[in-house]
Amino acid sequence: MSLSKPLQTIKITAICCLFLLITACSAVRFVYNQGDTLIRWWIDDYIGLTADQEFLTRELLEQQFWWHRTEQLTDVSKTLEQLRRQLNRPLSTDEVSQFSDDLKKFIYKIAKKTTPDAAKLFVTLQSNQIETMQKRMQKSNEKFAKEWLPPSLEKQNKVRADKVIDRVEWLFGSLNKEQEEKIRQHIKSNPLDMNMVYQERLRRQNDLIKIVKSINQNKLNQQQAEELLATYIKNFEYGTSKEQQEFGKRRNVLGIQLSAFITQIMNDEQRKYASGRVETWALDVQELIKESSVLAAKRSALPNR
Repeated sequence: MSLSKPLQTIKITAICCLFLLITACSAVRFVYNQGDTLIRWWIDDYIGLTADQEFLTRELLEQQFWWHRTEQLTDVSKTLEQLRRQLNRPLSTDEVSQFSDDLKKFIYKIAKKTTPDAAKLFVTLQSNQIETMQKRMQKSNEKFAKEWLPPSLEKQNKVRADKVIDRVEWLFGSLNKEQEEKIRQHIKSNPLDMNMVYQERLRRQNDLIKIVKSINQNKLNQQQAEELLATYIKNFEYGTSKEQQEFGKRRNVLGIQLSAFITQIMNDEQRKYASGRVETWALDVQELIKESSVLAAKRSALPNR
């Protein structure tokens, strides 16, 4: 049965405590080592897992994190090191595009690897759990609309600019007024239709709900569920209609142009700050790789490994 409300509150409090502890230790390494637990809690809060489903999810996530730890972290380390070097200077749109493509490769490789496990869980879902998913999506969408969709385009641009500036300062450090204004003018001159962003969000959610309902109602097996999920992943970014695909490509281009523009208006001190942040992440990943070797030796010494 679903977890009780008090237990959900404890979990949320625990997650907050974990992130508070990050300030006292290595952020990337700490969160990564707790990743399977945090994701399992998120899935449980989103669906309401039964005891059997929670056991299955725990086992599958442990396997997936071990695969990612041993097969993916080396490539992640190389990508971060390349980004660290690049952030010491302005980036071209081609360089940002290449970095974006590299990130997508990581994401799609993970999605492909986890598809069979997602199918294993989805074939066990009951109708009440699907309803819970829909309610969580609706609640999340209401929050998104309230935050991102004020009535006028001018206000939407301001919200987007404020968010972008916050993220830029997180990476590059404090911006001066001139830099902030340049970002705002760039966004104003290259607007992104946030109503379309919202519609694409709904499209992806509705497609997923259709899949889980089809699995549940038609009693599909794991292989059939995997086929549906593979198609979902294939169409996730750009959709299937001409309008969806054109918007997705434009959104991607706008994001690349904005990212390149931001690196071009940063000063040397800000670039050094950003490069240092990425270096810290890269060092954390290197430590995770070292830990993996130790863990691999321990696992190999255990029976049935």
